[in-house]
Amino acid sequence: MALGLLLSLAVAVAAQIDTFCPPVPFHGFPDTCPSTPTRGPNSTIGVCTQDFDIIGSGLEAVHESIQAPTGLAVDSTLNVYLTYPRNSGPTPKNVVLATSFTEEEPWPSADIQNCTPSQNISECFINVQNVVLDSLGQMWVIDSGIAPGQSSAVLFGTKVMSFNVTTRELIRTYFIPESLLYENMNANDLRINNTLGTNGYAFITDASAAGSLITINLDDGSASRRLFNTTVTRADRNFVGSYNGRPLYGWNGTTKLFPKTGSDGIALASGNVYWGVLASRRYYFILQSTLVDDTISDKDMLDAVQDPGQLGSEQAGFTADDRGRVYIMASEHNAIYYVDTVQSEMREEVNGVAPGGSGLVATENYMVKTLVRSGLIQHADSAAIMDGWLYFCTNQLALSPARQYNNVDARKGPFRSYRTRIGRGPAA
Repeated sequence: MALGLLLSLAVAVAAQIDTFCPPVPFHGFPDTCPSTPTRGPNSTIGVCTQDFDIIGSGLEAVHESIQAPTGLAVDSTLNVYLTYPRNSGPTPKNVVLATSFTEEEPWPSADIQNCTPSQNISECFINVQNVVLDSLGQMWVIDSGIAPGQSSAVLFGTKVMSFNVTTRELIRTYFIPESLLYENMNANDLRINNTLGTNGYAFITDASAAGSLITINLDDGSASRRLFNTTVTRADRNFVGSYNGRPLYGWNGTTKLFPKTGSDGIALASGNVYWGVLASRRYYFILQSTLVDDTISDKDMLDAVQDPGQLGSEQAGFTADDRGRVYIMASEHNAIYYVDTVQSEMREEVNGVAPGGSGLVATENYMVKTLVRSGLIQHADSAAIMDGWLYFCTNQLALSPARQYNNVDARKGPFRSYRTRIGRGPAA
């Protein structure tokens, strides 16, 4: 067949296609969005910007940091304290007090911020992860003792220090003994119960790959490590999270890895210890009195852990209020979740149990809900409650080099800390 005839046939076929299959018109997005839903081609969710607006009350920025913070505390006069960890390298200040929206000063002093060869490492900061105010108004500091570039803690470096907030004087230091520093134990977060036992207990999460929970008797200083390398403290195998709509891996250059951070966020409420496993979407709780009981076997301890089911997000920090509500920093969804643990606070019927009532919520009836969601919440890490406000810091952890292809740093500072109104006080 001649080439000219072939070309003529092709043109004719194309003309027929245009005749019988006209292009579908593109309606595009509306120029304006109605305040109330309407029926029509553009009435579906996901068309108007308000479809993705803040859930819950608004956010108020309280501080702006040049470096990425992991820890946050607020005292009774609403002073904000932040920690700048040294997991990725040295930082000039480890713990600071915010003196204005953009200014800070080292806290409790400049001399304690960076251990020098002439200092006793039990009296200075190596790598502080978080700061926590207790019910007595004391400030507690959790130091992992893992120096920049190292994977294991130095002896007497892993410690919990309590300070007088007003005078900034060191009250007491508690050490995690060498016998518990195996498998690269990584002391990460902390909560204090001043009333349990004779003089109270400290509860600490170990964020190592194996994971565990550590308790310190604040009367005699003895420490225990429980639930070590169990399903309730270690990361999910080959866990892949999501951040700002993108799947999230770990990376060593171009070698694909999987995040392995174990138990991380922690809160105390309703007589329980609540914690989450960061590289997972799981959280758990156990009675505080059970966790501190050294006579309980490892098997019985694991059997005592309560599993309310997955919470739907990778998570970092936890905190709790004075009405038994536990707040969860839900990094995968730019949100803060919560779960009520006291039945009188329940507002929905769950599994046949009417809202309200008395006692604690049954484990199988736990219902995770959203407190606030906003694009401003770029990996909320630590949180604290004071004077009816929930404060939290953000650090864009998922955009840091360890979680980015070829280890680029995709974070864009400054990093903001916010507060949102909840009308509740801190857990006692």
